[in-house]
Amino acid sequence: MFPFSVTQQPRMVSQQQAGTAVHEGSGYELISFDAEKLNVFAAEVYYCEPHWHSAPELICILAGEFSVTLGHSTSVFAAGDMLWINPDEIHSLEARAANSQLLTIQFAPNLFDETHPAPLMENGSLTQQQANDIRNSVIALVEHLVHAQPSFSRIALIYQLLGTLAVQDDRQQVTIRNKDQQLVKYGIEFINQHFDDELTLTTIADNAGVSYHHFSRIFKKISGYNFKEYLTMIRINKAKRLLKDTQIPITDISYSCGFSGHKQLIFAFNKYCRMTPMAFRKRYITAINAAEELQVMTDSRFLPLDEGVVTQLRRFNPMSL
Repeated sequence: MFPFSVTQQPRMVSQQQAGTAVHEGSGYELISFDAEKLNVFAAEVYYCEPHWHSAPELICILAGEFSVTLGHSTSVFAAGDMLWINPDEIHSLEARAANSQLLTIQFAPNLFDETHPAPLMENGSLTQQQANDIRNSVIALVEHLVHAQPSFSRIALIYQLLGTLAVQDDRQQVTIRNKDQQLVKYGIEFINQHFDDELTLTTIADNAGVSYHHFSRIFKKISGYNFKEYLTMIRINKAKRLLKDTQIPITDISYSCGFSGHKQLIFAFNKYCRMTPMAFRKRYITAINAAEELQVMTDSRFLPLDEGVVTQLRRFNPMSL
């Protein structure tokens, strides 16, 4: 997969690691938390392929714009917009402008219980005042993190943000077709586990017990990618690891990743990475030797959580200045 955890572990301002791990061969992202049960990080992102996690997540677009596929729809979110990711909801995003940046706040599942469940929200249903209230709570929390103030105050701000979100809870209006979500999750996991085979959409549909056309339509609708696009992205991700960590010839890498030959691997790299596999390998080695940050080798680049992020958030809420 291409979640943020593949390229770098999110860090709090305190520089303590907020660990994120990925189940190998699965679209499920396992996110771990420190004692405060919160991960906050800013990043410049190119794309993030379909995945899901049990931790609810609030994303604030800081700059640029993203095409986001969430649940059963794809929408464009621009600077100043916010979106809420419900627990276990399949989502993906792709930047539509250069230097598109976002702030992500992830909440540990054990912050919630039957009495205080995680908010369920349908994006696009907020009024301007509701959005401003949520953003003001985000600004207060991020500013607190930047200045590393006492943790008890931080806990209060976390619950203040959750309280603001809970007011907007439209649980009765949120309709998630669990059957379709589970079907796509099955397809993503099957692709991750069998990407190096001669895999076809028919094979997955047959194993899932549904028709070719139904699976194709639902997979595209919920993941935001058609089957061939997603399969190619998975194969490229595997090829990247081999190009960086081994000296295996590119032709051999192409076959081991499920491509029918090196020409197909080169074509895919040119399309999705904007360079050839050989250029990718050389660029990585050059960056290592020069002790440079490998920004060009990743699908996201993490940014400092500092006053610059607070300033970006404040410009969308003039009354908070």
